[in-house]
Amino acid sequence: MTLLRASGDAIGLDVDLGAATGAVEGGGVPDGEALVAFTEAAVLADRDELAARRQDLLEAIGPAAAGHAAATVSAFSGLVRVADAIGIPIDDGLAAVSADHRAELGLEAYGGAANSAAVEVDGDRFSSIDDLFGPRVGT
Repeated sequence: MTLLRASGDAIGLDVDLGAATGAVEGGGVPDGEALVAFTEAAVLADRDELAARRQDLLEAIGPAAAGHAAATVSAFSGLVRVADAIGIPIDDGLAAVSADHRAELGLEAYGGAANSAAVEVDGDRFSSIDDLFGPRVGT
């Protein structure tokens, strides 16, 4: 969410992150309604709805931008599923900079938010992915 707001700021858009939860339509992003509809159809895996929303998106933003949108939706969907499946907690730094966005959007109500608290494994408490799995290669 922080990246979306920063991207909007960088190009002079007043982005309303409420579009991510359906609280507002489009979020102030050009063709945002078509982007959100496509994203929802892709994530919900409704083939007929996805085909219709893909066509709407192609007409709204063209094939190159629609391809970028599809790649972005796919990447984020996959990352979220992996993170939820293995219970990756949000690290302290990201938790701090995203707290206002998460509160504003009510994201703590989603199931994955339970992973954001420190987790305990064999009596040890972890609050970041580095704590849980060790430092990344090359760090």
